[in-house]
Amino acid sequence: MDFVVSYPKSGNYWIRLVAAAYGTEVAPEDLVQLKSGDLAELKLTDIDVRHYQSVSPVPVSDIGFTGQVRLRPAAMFLLVQDAALLESRGPLLVQSHHISAQVNGITLWHSEWADHVVNPVRDPREICCSHAAHFGNSYEETAQFMADPNARTGPGETPDLQWFTSTWSTHVRSWLSEDNIPVHTVRYEDLKADPVGEFYDVFDFLGVSDLDVEVLEDAVATTRFDRLQKAEKEQGAPAAAPDQEQFFRSGQTDGWKQELPVEVARKIEEDHGEMMEKLGYL
Repeated sequence: MDFVVSYPKSGNYWIRLVAAAYGTEVAPEDLVQLKSGDLAELKLTDIDVRHYQSVSPVPVSDIGFTGQVRLRPAAMFLLVQDAALLESRGPLLVQSHHISAQVNGITLWHSEWADHVVNPVRDPREICCSHAAHFGNSYEETAQFMADPNARTGPGETPDLQWFTSTWSTHVRSWLSEDNIPVHTVRYEDLKADPVGEFYDVFDFLGVSDLDVEVLEDAVATTRFDRLQKAEKEQGAPAAAPDQEQFFRSGQTDGWKQELPVEVARKIEEDHGEMMEKLGYL
């Protein structure tokens, strides 16, 4: 089973959209609304309530985060079964935002059910802008959240089912140093600059057979940001947060220069300077 794992707002959803559109006759409207029966893979996530409730003796809402971690290995094998039903679709990527780490001595990731991980990373100053808009927080609150070693986040369906994200730097470092599961790290900025070339490398890493550049070009064209924005404006998007005006917000790589207050940008650079330099953001 293959995953796309990132710190939130780093390009996770775009990568899954391109994977879903590859070799499939879908329109941007299908991708935004998840209308097509061929797009069930876009709903695959490693914190699906169904999987955890199936292995929990009590309501999932009562298990807390520690309980979630204990149930995770069993829930992941149920996720493997669900993913197997879609094995004819490929590439198929399951969503996650978990750090690669242990919680109370229990590892969040295991090579028995995680075959490959695609790990998009993004300039944390740009993430701050997108994250703040998505969750309805201020830039200052978001920068503080991004520096919290105990930070967790989730889609909101069940508060106790959450991803452990920690700090932006810790999250990125954990996947750059992962050595038990094959990981392909790609900068969001490089995906934007050369989507066909970068996605070709991503799909090649995943072992997609008979990779076709023209088919990939079609998938990239279908998921162009302006086309997704137009479809969302006309029909809405289920992936948007309750208070979020627009899910497909900007997709920019340097919009933070005009949007982010200088003092917030400096705080992010102070908090994450070492990792930003490593990735070429400073």
